[in-house]
Amino acid sequence: MKTVVEEEAIKEQPDEATQQPYNWYKQLKMFVRRLGKELLFALFVTCTTYATIINIQNDYGVKGPKPKPFFRTNSCVEDFYTGNLKAVLEKATVSDIAVVMFYAPWDADSIDSQEAFIEACENNKDEVYFAAINCWQPESICSKVLKGNKVYPMIVAYDYTKVGIYYSGPPNDAAYITRFVDTMKRPVKLLNNKLDLLKVHQQYHNVLVASVDFKITQGWDLYKIVLDAAINHLKTDPLQMYVKWCVATWPLSNKEPLIKLLLWNRTLGFNESFVNHETLGKWVIQETRLTTQWVPSIARSRSLILDNSFKSGPTMLLFTPHNPYLNFNPIYSMLQLLSIEYFNCQKVSIPANYITKYLIKEIKSFYSERPSYVKQCHEIIMKKYPDKLASILKKYNATVKVENQDNFYTDTNTEVNYLNNALCKMSKSIFFDHKISYCSNDLNKSSKKIAKINLSNHVSTENFVEQLKETECYRSLLANKYFRFSKPDEAFIYNTTDELRSVCLANKSMTFLALDSNHHYHTAKVFGINLNHYRERTAVVIYDMKSEMVHTLPKSSHVTKDTMAKLLIDFLENRAKRHLRSSADLEINFHLYQGKGKGKGKETIYIETLNSETFNDAVFNNTDNVVVYFYTPFCAYCQVVAHILLNVARLMRNVKDLKFFRFNASDNDLSWHLTVQTYPSIIIFPAKKKAESYVFPYDTELTSNNLSQFILSNLLLETRLQAMVGLCSVWDSSEVDYNKQLHYCLRDVKLDCDANISKSLQSYRRGLVYREKNKNVTLTPIFNRLRYLKAFSLILDVTHKLNAKSMQKFSEIYNF
Repeated sequence: MKTVVEEEAIKEQPDEATQQPYNWYKQLKMFVRRLGKELLFALFVTCTTYATIINIQNDYGVKGPKPKPFFRTNSCVEDFYTGNLKAVLEKATVSDIAVVMFYAPWDADSIDSQEAFIEACENNKDEVYFAAINCWQPESICSKVLKGNKVYPMIVAYDYTKVGIYYSGPPNDAAYITRFVDTMKRPVKLLNNKLDLLKVHQQYHNVLVASVDFKITQGWDLYKIVLDAAINHLKTDPLQMYVKWCVATWPLSNKEPLIKLLLWNRTLGFNESFVNHETLGKWVIQETRLTTQWVPSIARSRSLILDNSFKSGPTMLLFTPHNPYLNFNPIYSMLQLLSIEYFNCQKVSIPANYITKYLIKEIKSFYSERPSYVKQCHEIIMKKYPDKLASILKKYNATVKVENQDNFYTDTNTEVNYLNNALCKMSKSIFFDHKISYCSNDLNKSSKKIAKINLSNHVSTENFVEQLKETECYRSLLANKYFRFSKPDEAFIYNTTDELRSVCLANKSMTFLALDSNHHYHTAKVFGINLNHYRERTAVVIYDMKSEMVHTLPKSSHVTKDTMAKLLIDFLENRAKRHLRSSADLEINFHLYQGKGKGKGKETIYIETLNSETFNDAVFNNTDNVVVYFYTPFCAYCQVVAHILLNVARLMRNVKDLKFFRFNASDNDLSWHLTVQTYPSIIIFPAKKKAESYVFPYDTELTSNNLSQFILSNLLLETRLQAMVGLCSVWDSSEVDYNKQLHYCLRDVKLDCDANISKSLQSYRRGLVYREKNKNVTLTPIFNRLRYLKAFSLILDVTHKLNAKSMQKFSEIYNF
């Protein structure tokens, strides 16, 4: 027998005949839905692939905008704005030295380097051919050959071998480019006697000298090897500041090697049996030892040098302007003096001694004799070239400037096999795509015409020497305009040699580096140094990566060899004061609230920013409760939750002796006991109890309610009650339940106030008992608190609406 429930259940079940079509329809629906999803996905993939294939076009077929001139038409730089690389290389081939700038017209660095390249051209246009080519133009040959190269601008110099030497200095500084070109013009110095060698060694400290006899063929071969090695070395030392390449013409003894490397403390000989420019260059790089070094401005090279120096030990950094027009920098020479004394500690090195004497002499003469020399040069240039004092001297130009840049044809039937070989060699030296080059047989078979160029620009020895002196004079005027070094005060010059010798043996891992203030401003800012606030934008820093400490010279101190030595001695003897970064630079203030209203009724809440110099005075004020918000600009979460602190500050704006500040911890340093490691961090420093500071718990969600409770729990009773009343104003009076919420809020404050009255009365009664035994017990603080709580409670009883008058009344009670 089936129960009634089972029978009803059977009745509710549909028949199999009715259920079977329904199941078939459901399965068909699911199949169509699944098939439709797969078809849609396949269609999406197909469309995406097709769109990608359409967008990826060969560079040969991409049509860009119509090219326009990038350089001024009246400039000395010949602008190949159509990207005709063939014409550029042809003109570079018939020039002794050519400098070519590969640019992109939209590139910001190329635009920034435009005027500097023109100025460098004006300084050297009588001896060097300057050209620029638009290598971005999609339809141009240059764009096809330099396919994949996206670094703009790229400045390449070509010497007599037509092998490109890449310029690795700042492209937007004409002084650096001019110095690089001057070094390309004269990469090897000819020495006539040993006195010349002594002067060069004193000036450059590291000198490679090769003894060459120009009367025999082997001598010319050796000279070519040294010349090629010197030119190739410009890739790593573009201004030839570390190693000077020289050729000596006097005969040597049989025991002396033909090639020697004179270092600051010893002399090495090249004793290998086989020599070419590659092996010679590698040997020089491997054996060169520098006491000081300029850090390049290229980001990759700068980071590599600084990182290796910091890891090896403490590093002294000298930030000072570098004047490439000058061969001598007095501030850098003082650093060289200090480094030689440090590394030559309690040792006798003849080269180091005469280098030291030379540097001391040159520093004195630079400040005493150079002003009169510059004045004489100004009179000479003014007398001979009155109309163009600020331009380069006019001399005969050995290059040809053709108006039509795309059709460089001349009137001679001479074969140009040597030209094709040079173009092939040039393209292989710098171009990334070797499939597209000028090494094809078609160019060799075709006959080209070369220009009739009068290269016999011969001048007498007297005229050449006179022109060289005038050029040096003009360089001095350019150097004087670029930057002037002023003589330091005599008060900062004293003798520290003996004291340095007594402590220099303690640490031999010190590294000495120099950085150009004009190109390493942001590097100095990392150490908390604003170079604009220092004399001549010159500052000295000692950074110890192991202890994470920075030491600097005071801003008021002049940078001399002795002041740097004093800082070094204090560091070695652990007397140097730690430098705290302090940045007061304005930035986007996300702690600013501007309320509604106009005129005086407009409410504005602003959280002040502290730095290292103002932190102690603002925070450790015994009368104020201080809340500090520690953040960093790179912390995104700090900016997301910043409005919470601003909201709490707005709610507690009427609380006396409660102040809110923010502190940028990435640009400012504090003492170790105040340093935080997690951002954001909120710390409250209570009044009269600064040592009992509290950090907002990191495991607690940062909300307005939690932060308010945290602040209230760390305030004194009087301040806490006033802050609680301020928090009751969170509800807008326009809301429907405003009176209800306000009533509940004030009721809670009233209950807390009454509870504290009860506690204070108990303390007062216990105090009366204690005073019977000890008459020195005072009850005045407890009595004053009771008077305050009583008045506060009475005001709460009659207050039904929070307005300006009632809040003022609470403030008056606080001053009771």
